[in-house]
Amino acid sequence: SEDELAGVLAAVEESGNDRLQVGFNRRFAPLLQEAKSRFGVRTGPANLRYLVNAGRLQHGSWYLQQGTEGSRFAGEGGHFIDTASWLLDADPVSVYAVSTSGNDDLQVVLRYPDGSTATISYVTTGPSSFPKETLDLVADGKVLRLDDFVRASVYGTKRWVSSRLPQARDKGQNAELAAFVRAVRTGGPMPVPLESLVATTAATLAVRAGLAGGAPVTLAGAR
Repeated sequence: SEDELAGVLAAVEESGNDRLQVGFNRRFAPLLQEAKSRFGVRTGPANLRYLVNAGRLQHGSWYLQQGTEGSRFAGEGGHFIDTASWLLDADPVSVYAVSTSGNDDLQVVLRYPDGSTATISYVTTGPSSFPKETLDLVADGKVLRLDDFVRASVYGTKRWVSSRLPQARDKGQNAELAAFVRAVRTGGPMPVPLESLVATTAATLAVRAGLAGGAPVTLAGAR
Protein backbone atom coordinates (compact mmCIF):
# COMPACT_ATOMS: atom_id res chain seq x y z
CA SER A 1 0.00 0.00 0.00
CA GLU A 2 0.98 3.65 -0.23
CA ASP A 3 1.38 3.78 3.55
CA GLU A 4 3.69 0.76 3.55
CA LEU A 5 5.81 2.32 0.80
CA ALA A 6 6.04 5.50 2.86
CA GLY A 7 7.12 3.40 5.83
CA VAL A 8 9.95 1.84 3.85
CA LEU A 9 11.16 5.27 2.75
CA ALA A 10 10.94 6.56 6.32
CA ALA A 11 13.13 3.66 7.45
CA VAL A 12 15.65 4.46 4.71
CA GLU A 13 15.75 8.11 5.76
CA GLU A 14 16.06 7.30 9.45
CA SER A 15 18.80 4.71 9.00
CA GLY A 16 20.63 6.35 6.10
CA ASN A 17 20.73 2.89 4.49
CA ASP A 18 19.26 2.69 1.00
CA ARG A 19 20.66 -0.75 0.18
CA LEU A 20 17.36 -2.32 -0.79
CA GLN A 21 16.55 -4.83 -3.51
CA VAL A 22 13.16 -5.84 -4.90
CA GLY A 23 12.57 -8.86 -7.14
CA PHE A 24 11.92 -7.02 -10.39
CA ASN A 25 13.83 -9.68 -12.30
CA ARG A 26 12.86 -9.34 -15.95
CA ARG A 27 15.34 -6.54 -16.64
CA PHE A 28 18.05 -9.11 -15.79
CA ALA A 29 16.85 -11.70 -18.34
CA PRO A 30 19.81 -12.40 -20.69
CA LEU A 31 17.58 -12.59 -23.78
CA LEU A 32 15.96 -9.22 -23.09
CA GLN A 33 19.29 -7.62 -22.22
CA GLU A 34 20.78 -8.75 -25.53
CA ALA A 35 17.74 -7.51 -27.45
CA LYS A 36 18.01 -4.08 -25.79
CA SER A 37 21.71 -3.93 -26.66
CA ARG A 38 20.97 -4.87 -30.28
CA PHE A 39 18.27 -2.20 -30.47
CA GLY A 40 20.75 0.47 -29.39
CA VAL A 41 20.33 3.90 -27.83
CA ARG A 42 17.11 5.69 -28.73
CA THR A 43 17.07 9.19 -30.20
CA GLY A 44 13.30 9.75 -30.17
CA PRO A 45 10.21 8.83 -28.15
CA ALA A 46 9.08 5.23 -28.15
CA ASN A 47 5.83 3.31 -28.09
CA LEU A 48 5.86 0.09 -26.08
CA ARG A 49 3.13 -2.56 -26.00
CA TYR A 50 3.25 -5.30 -23.39
CA LEU A 51 0.58 -8.02 -23.50
CA VAL A 52 0.41 -10.13 -20.34
CA ASN A 53 -1.80 -13.19 -20.78
CA ALA A 54 -2.11 -13.75 -17.04
CA GLY A 55 -4.86 -16.37 -17.17
CA ARG A 56 -7.50 -17.23 -14.63
CA LEU A 57 -6.70 -17.77 -10.97
CA GLN A 58 -6.94 -21.19 -9.44
CA HIS A 59 -9.32 -21.70 -6.54
CA GLY A 60 -7.61 -20.83 -3.27
CA SER A 61 -5.06 -18.43 -4.78
CA TRP A 62 -3.91 -15.76 -2.33
CA TYR A 63 -4.63 -13.18 -5.04
CA LEU A 64 -8.33 -13.75 -4.34
CA GLN A 65 -7.85 -12.33 -0.85
CA GLN A 66 -7.96 -8.74 -2.05
CA GLY A 67 -9.14 -7.42 1.29
CA THR A 68 -5.84 -8.33 2.95
CA GLU A 69 -3.42 -8.92 0.08
CA GLY A 70 -4.36 -6.19 -2.40
CA SER A 71 -5.33 -6.59 -6.03
CA ARG A 72 -3.79 -9.10 -8.39
CA PHE A 73 -2.21 -6.33 -10.45
CA ALA A 74 -0.72 -4.81 -7.29
CA GLY A 75 1.02 -8.15 -6.76
CA GLU A 76 2.20 -8.74 -10.32
CA GLY A 77 2.08 -5.44 -12.16
CA GLY A 78 5.37 -4.08 -10.87
CA HIS A 79 7.25 -6.69 -12.89
CA PHE A 80 5.83 -5.36 -16.14
CA ILE A 81 6.08 -1.68 -15.27
CA ASP A 82 9.71 -2.13 -14.24
CA THR A 83 10.49 -3.94 -17.50
CA ALA A 84 8.94 -1.13 -19.54
CA SER A 85 10.75 1.58 -17.56
CA TRP A 86 14.08 -0.24 -17.90
CA LEU A 87 13.64 -0.57 -21.66
CA LEU A 88 12.75 3.14 -21.90
CA ASP A 89 15.53 4.21 -19.50
CA ALA A 90 13.19 6.40 -17.47
CA ASP A 91 10.60 6.43 -14.71
CA PRO A 92 6.92 7.09 -15.56
CA VAL A 93 5.40 10.49 -14.83
CA SER A 94 1.73 9.50 -15.08
CA VAL A 95 -0.51 6.44 -15.09
CA TYR A 96 -3.88 5.96 -16.74
CA ALA A 97 -5.84 2.74 -16.21
CA VAL A 98 -9.14 1.35 -17.46
CA SER A 99 -10.73 -2.02 -16.82
CA THR A 100 -13.02 -4.30 -18.75
CA SER A 101 -16.44 -4.75 -17.20
CA GLY A 102 -17.01 -8.09 -15.54
CA ASN A 103 -13.42 -9.32 -15.18
CA ASP A 104 -9.93 -8.34 -14.06
CA ASP A 105 -8.62 -7.31 -17.50
CA LEU A 106 -6.77 -3.98 -17.43
CA GLN A 107 -5.23 -1.49 -19.83
CA VAL A 108 -2.51 0.56 -18.13
CA VAL A 109 -0.94 3.46 -20.03
CA LEU A 110 2.30 4.92 -18.68
CA ARG A 111 3.70 8.24 -19.88
CA TYR A 112 7.41 9.06 -19.66
CA PRO A 113 9.33 12.37 -19.55
CA ASP A 114 10.41 12.30 -23.21
CA GLY A 115 6.91 11.62 -24.51
CA SER A 116 7.33 7.85 -24.72
CA THR A 117 4.36 5.71 -23.76
CA ALA A 118 3.98 2.13 -22.59
CA THR A 119 0.68 0.26 -22.68
CA ILE A 120 0.39 -2.84 -20.53
CA SER A 121 -2.55 -5.06 -21.42
CA TYR A 122 -3.09 -7.32 -18.43
CA VAL A 123 -5.69 -9.92 -19.37
CA THR A 124 -7.12 -12.86 -17.47
CA THR A 125 -9.50 -14.09 -20.17
CA GLY A 126 -7.02 -15.31 -22.79
CA PRO A 127 -6.35 -18.98 -23.62
CA SER A 128 -3.55 -20.81 -21.80
CA SER A 129 -2.24 -21.95 -25.20
CA PHE A 130 -1.22 -18.36 -26.05
CA PRO A 131 2.20 -17.08 -24.80
CA LYS A 132 2.08 -15.40 -21.41
CA GLU A 133 4.23 -12.34 -22.20
CA THR A 134 4.76 -10.63 -25.55
CA LEU A 135 6.32 -7.21 -25.94
CA ASP A 136 6.95 -4.78 -28.81
CA LEU A 137 9.03 -1.60 -28.56
CA VAL A 138 8.87 0.77 -31.54
CA ALA A 139 11.17 3.79 -31.96
CA ASP A 140 13.57 5.39 -34.45
CA GLY A 141 12.39 3.18 -37.31
CA LYS A 142 13.16 0.02 -35.34
CA VAL A 143 11.15 -2.63 -33.52
CA LEU A 144 12.24 -4.82 -30.61
CA ARG A 145 10.06 -7.88 -30.11
CA LEU A 146 10.09 -10.31 -27.20
CA ASP A 147 8.19 -13.60 -27.45
CA ASP A 148 7.62 -14.96 -23.95
CA PHE A 149 11.33 -15.06 -23.02
CA VAL A 150 11.83 -17.82 -25.59
CA ARG A 151 12.88 -15.72 -28.58
CA ALA A 152 13.65 -12.06 -29.26
CA SER A 153 14.18 -10.07 -32.43
CA VAL A 154 15.11 -6.56 -33.55
CA TYR A 155 13.97 -5.13 -36.90
CA GLY A 156 15.68 -2.13 -38.48
CA THR A 157 18.09 -1.61 -41.35
CA LYS A 158 19.20 -5.10 -40.43
CA ARG A 159 17.31 -7.87 -38.69
CA TRP A 160 18.51 -9.82 -35.69
CA VAL A 161 16.73 -12.90 -34.37
CA SER A 162 17.92 -14.79 -31.32
CA SER A 163 18.27 -18.51 -31.10
CA ARG A 164 15.20 -20.16 -29.61
CA LEU A 165 15.71 -20.93 -25.94
CA PRO A 166 14.74 -24.28 -24.45
CA GLN A 167 11.46 -24.71 -22.61
CA ALA A 168 12.92 -23.44 -19.33
CA ARG A 169 12.50 -19.66 -19.75
CA ASP A 170 15.16 -17.50 -18.13
CA LYS A 171 13.38 -14.45 -16.71
CA GLY A 172 16.47 -13.19 -14.93
CA GLN A 173 15.99 -14.45 -11.37
CA ASN A 174 19.44 -16.03 -11.08
CA ALA A 175 21.17 -13.04 -12.66
CA GLU A 176 19.40 -10.64 -10.31
CA LEU A 177 20.37 -12.65 -7.23
CA ALA A 178 23.97 -12.82 -8.44
CA ALA A 179 24.02 -9.05 -8.97
CA PHE A 180 22.60 -8.47 -5.49
CA VAL A 181 25.16 -10.74 -3.82
CA ARG A 182 27.98 -9.08 -5.77
CA ALA A 183 26.83 -5.63 -4.65
CA VAL A 184 26.69 -6.74 -1.02
CA ARG A 185 30.12 -8.37 -1.14
CA THR A 186 31.85 -5.48 -2.89
CA GLY A 187 29.95 -2.57 -1.39
CA GLY A 188 29.02 -1.43 -4.89
CA PRO A 189 25.67 0.15 -5.81
CA MET A 190 22.49 -1.91 -5.71
CA PRO A 191 21.60 -3.44 -9.09
CA VAL A 192 18.46 -1.29 -9.31
CA PRO A 193 18.53 2.26 -7.88
CA LEU A 194 16.15 2.94 -5.00
CA GLU A 195 14.53 5.75 -7.02
CA SER A 196 13.58 3.27 -9.71
CA LEU A 197 12.17 0.77 -7.21
CA VAL A 198 10.05 3.52 -5.66
CA ALA A 199 8.84 4.84 -9.02
CA THR A 200 7.78 1.39 -10.18
CA THR A 201 5.98 0.64 -6.92
CA ALA A 202 4.23 4.02 -6.89
CA ALA A 203 3.10 3.55 -10.48
CA THR A 204 1.78 0.08 -9.70
CA LEU A 205 -0.20 1.35 -6.73
CA ALA A 206 -1.50 4.31 -8.75
CA VAL A 207 -3.38 1.95 -11.04
CA ARG A 208 -6.04 1.47 -8.34
CA ALA A 209 -6.46 5.22 -7.95
CA GLY A 210 -6.66 5.62 -11.71
CA LEU A 211 -9.39 3.00 -11.97
CA ALA A 212 -11.37 4.67 -9.20
CA GLY A 213 -11.00 8.20 -10.56
CA GLY A 214 -11.26 7.51 -14.27
CA ALA A 215 -8.44 9.96 -15.04
CA PRO A 216 -4.66 9.92 -15.37
CA VAL A 217 -2.73 9.97 -12.10
CA THR A 218 0.35 12.17 -11.91
CA LEU A 219 3.10 10.53 -9.92
CA ALA A 220 4.23 12.77 -7.07
CA GLY A 221 7.79 11.52 -7.18
CA ALA A 222 8.19 11.88 -10.94
CA ARG A 223 11.65 13.03 -11.90
